[in-house]
Amino acid sequence: MAKDRFNNLDLNLLRTFVVLAQEGNMRRAAARLHVTQPAVSHALQRLRHHFEDELFIKVPGGMTPTQFARTLQERLKPVLVGLAEAVNDNNAFNPAELDTTLRIALPPHLNHYIGAILYRRLNRDAPNASVELMEWGGHTPVQLLNGELDVGVNIPFPHRSKELIAAPVGQDSGVMMVHHDHPYRGQSITPEQLSRWGLACLFNPGITDQQPIIQRVLEAHGHSAKIRFRSASLPTIFSVLRQHDYFFPHTAALADSHAPEFRPVKLEVAPHYLTVDMFAYYHRGHQHPAVTLWLVEHLAEALRGYLKPLLLNDKQD
Repeated sequence: MAKDRFNNLDLNLLRTFVVLAQEGNMRRAAARLHVTQPAVSHALQRLRHHFEDELFIKVPGGMTPTQFARTLQERLKPVLVGLAEAVNDNNAFNPAELDTTLRIALPPHLNHYIGAILYRRLNRDAPNASVELMEWGGHTPVQLLNGELDVGVNIPFPHRSKELIAAPVGQDSGVMMVHHDHPYRGQSITPEQLSRWGLACLFNPGITDQQPIIQRVLEAHGHSAKIRFRSASLPTIFSVLRQHDYFFPHTAALADSHAPEFRPVKLEVAPHYLTVDMFAYYHRGHQHPAVTLWLVEHLAEALRGYLKPLLLNDKQD
C-alpha cells in the first residue's frame, strides 16, 4: 500500500515549497514569505524528511529543484490556484455578473421534473448566463473530467475517478406505478407477486444500463424480474403503461402528481432497498470553484423542493 503523505503533512509547508520553487533562492523566498531565512531552512528540512527527497540542490546563485520537486510543483499548481480562488473570491462572487454557459447533466427523470425549475432559479440569479441542461449519459464522467460539463447529478456509480468530488444533495425513494385500470388492485405488493408481472423501467445511462435497480431488489429477495420495456423517456414509458399491464419503478416523491391516471403501489421490502443517495459530481480541479459551489447549492435547493412531498409522506408514516 502506498504511503499516505497527505494526512501527516503540515499544509503551511506547501506554500514554502512553492515559493522556494519559484524563487530558487532561500533569501528571496524568506522575503516573500515575510519570515527569516533560518525559518525557511527549517521548513525545507521538514519537507525533505516528509517527502524523502532532497527537493532542491544547491547551484551557483541559489538552488534548483529535483525531478521529484518539479513534478510535485506541476501537480500542485491547479490545486493551489483553485484554493486561492475559493478563499479570495468566494465572498466577492456575484452570479449576476456571469456571462458564461453553465453546463449541467441530470438523469432523465430529474431533467423531466426539475429541469425548468432549476433553470428558473439559475436565470433569476444569473440572468446573463446561458444554461445547457443535458441528460446524464455514459460519457458524462469523462465530460466532467475534461471540463465539458460543470456539474452532474446522479446516484453513485462504479469506477468513479478520484478527481471527481461527490457532494451529497439528497435522497430519493422508489415506488411502483401502474395505470389506474391495471388489474392488480392492491395498494402494496410483495417481491414474489411483482415477479409475475412485466416491468417497464427507466434507463439511467451509464449507471443502470446493464441492470435496473428493481432487478437487483427482486433478485435480493430470491425472485427474477420480467423487464419488458426500457426507455430514457418518461413520457414514452407512461404511454406504454396506458397500453400494457406493466409496473413502473418510479420516484415516490412525484407519484401523486400523475393521479388519477396512474397510481402508486408500495413494494413490501425494507426501505433501504428502494432508497438511493444522490450526489452532485464535479472536478476537484475546477477552474472556478465559487461558480461550482453556487451551482451545487442551487441543485440541492431544487432537489429539496422536488423531494419535499417524499419527506412529508415520511413524517406522516
